[in-house]
Amino acid sequence: MKTILRSRNNRLYLLSVITDNLGSALMAFVLPLMVLDITKNGLHLSIISVIQTLPVLVLGLPVGAVIDKLDVKRVLIVSDLVRLISYLVLTSALAMNLPVKFMILIIYIVSLVVSITNAFNTVSEVTFVSFLVEKKDFAELNSLIYGIQYATNFVLPIVGGVLYKFVSHSLLIAICSFFYLTSLLLEKEIQVKTVSNASNEFSTLKSAGKTVTADIKEGLRYTIKLPSVLYPLILTALVNIASANFDNDSLIVLRAQIGLSSESIGTISAIAAVSALIGTLIVNRLNERVGFNLLLPMLVFMAALFRVIFALNKNLLILTVAIASISIIESIINISIITNRQEHVEQKYLGRVTSIYKTVLIGVNSLGYLFGGLVAKKVGSRSGIGVSAFELLIIAVISVSLMIKTKQN
Repeated sequence: MKTILRSRNNRLYLLSVITDNLGSALMAFVLPLMVLDITKNGLHLSIISVIQTLPVLVLGLPVGAVIDKLDVKRVLIVSDLVRLISYLVLTSALAMNLPVKFMILIIYIVSLVVSITNAFNTVSEVTFVSFLVEKKDFAELNSLIYGIQYATNFVLPIVGGVLYKFVSHSLLIAICSFFYLTSLLLEKEIQVKTVSNASNEFSTLKSAGKTVTADIKEGLRYTIKLPSVLYPLILTALVNIASANFDNDSLIVLRAQIGLSSESIGTISAIAAVSALIGTLIVNRLNERVGFNLLLPMLVFMAALFRVIFALNKNLLILTVAIASISIIESIINISIITNRQEHVEQKYLGRVTSIYKTVLIGVNSLGYLFGGLVAKKVGSRSGIGVSAFELLIIAVISVSLMIKTKQN
């Protein structure tokens, strides 16, 4: 860690990650709760979740091909700028106290714009790591980045739960905007070359646009030829479809069925964030001792087990423990998948392979949200979590076979 923090560029980037995640964590806590309280309809949560992931299905593959030829740092800066402006628009709309039908429409539009931006931003973040440190330090920097994410997810729900009760919705969103502004300014100070060709940004973008189809095909061929990259992609896609709606279902159980206050929900969210932070601290040791090929099936099975526990219990302590355990598992899966990809993919293909992952893994969440939302509407959110657990058990069995094939190759 000392080696990574010795670099000024790394320190600036980690500070930008902190401020970026402060905005994201506060928005992630406030927006679902706000939508649920404004509309009194949990289906809007699933619709917004679909809106937030759908652009990845449309833009994911082209984005990776384009980013491999662009200045990645500039993409990060522009992403923060767009999110800043979008949330300022939402702040203004909330301050005007518009009717519910207009307000939810604006939330849909802002969510769409931000999700399109995130399609570029998330691919750039993974690619940017390869410009900051050597391959041997990927896992450590990834753990720091995710550690920051989960640490902010611990602090912000507690603060957000209190603020939500006493501060207006518009001011809460304005605070999120401020964090993105700070992140943008920090990223501008990073001095690192993140584009290898063409000094003119417009000509680079034009060139990338002309070859985007060929670049996408090349990236797909490259991914398909690597079982160590392809099989984890297939498995995590199935996991995402089965488990995507858990956050929405659990929020509905805690808020609508049990009747918890925003402060209590904030506390549980903070516990989940701390649990996810624990995952970042143990993931490297688990990968070293257990190995990625065995670890992934084990994690999927455990994810199913704790969803069963959640679905069958009404005791708040047990529900909280289940949520915390699921957060640890998801944290380990996320970091393991990213590190596995970075270790096996050449840097010149990393943007494209990452975009393929994002297209599949985030994009299929749309199916998961729709399916999970419809199941919850039909049988209830608690039973919907039970259905998700059963699906994960089946995926755990499939994962054993695929990981064995990966090891053989």
